[in-house]
Amino acid sequence: MTYTLVLHIVILSLIQAASPFQHILPLSQDSCVSQDFPNQHAQQYPTLVSGNLNGTTLIVPIPLDTARQAIPNGYRIIEEAYRTLLPTFPDGMYPMMAQILHDHDLQLPSYNASLPDFSRASLEFPFLDIFGGGHTSFRWAATFMISAENDIAIEGARGYGADVYPSTFDPPCDSYRTLLSGTTYARGWSNNGARSRFMAIETVLSWENVPYPIDFIKNVTNQPVFANTQACDHYMRLFNTTLSSFAEPVVGSVSANLEPFSQPQKWSDVYGWRLATPFLEPPVLSECQATA
Repeated sequence: MTYTLVLHIVILSLIQAASPFQHILPLSQDSCVSQDFPNQHAQQYPTLVSGNLNGTTLIVPIPLDTARQAIPNGYRIIEEAYRTLLPTFPDGMYPMMAQILHDHDLQLPSYNASLPDFSRASLEFPFLDIFGGGHTSFRWAATFMISAENDIAIEGARGYGADVYPSTFDPPCDSYRTLLSGTTYARGWSNNGARSRFMAIETVLSWENVPYPIDFIKNVTNQPVFANTQACDHYMRLFNTTLSSFAEPVVGSVSANLEPFSQPQKWSDVYGWRLATPFLEPPVLSECQATA
């Protein structure tokens, strides 16, 4: 989930088909070739789903009142948590995340399995207290756009409790496309149902202004993720490899017609990072737990 979404459905498929031969779970149509780096850490963590995650994560300041209306009742925003990390964050505002990401070279060595790439887009809400203790930050991510050809990722996300819109992405096999001007963009869209969903991110480099340090991105992208509190995805992005050393600060815009908002939205002059990291994910969901 800021993190792959292959979860328990993948595991059940692999267990039922366990053998000494490699299982390549196919896409419903031929896949294209990604320019992302290969997974080089799978054998270090054979019992975890691993891969490389590449894309753009933007922090979108929205009014706290808007955030409280969007987030389900009962989940308190831990404002002091993000203000400790970002003392100059604007008063009365909340740091929503907007992401378009590409999951690449997914592997689960303990089952000798490789899993298809996919892209995803989402609006996510970090720094939530779901237990009332005020100590542990969780991230609510209940709606995703996911590559329509990857049934495994779609069903895995739905099994976790999320709403999923099978979607088309541009570019189809990478996290973003670079124009001659230096602008990068990525977009996804889904025309299923009465309401069309879409998300588009356009950015340029912003080395002169970096309001959100990479440690802040590390914090929010490694908070346990949930759609409802029945189960959490303890997804981990690794920021201590050469991949993350190529991270680039960016500024740009997000256009989206996606839950939890009922109308199309556009946010401009928002900052974040374009980066790739390895990730690790437990192959099954676990109970949401607070830490001391």
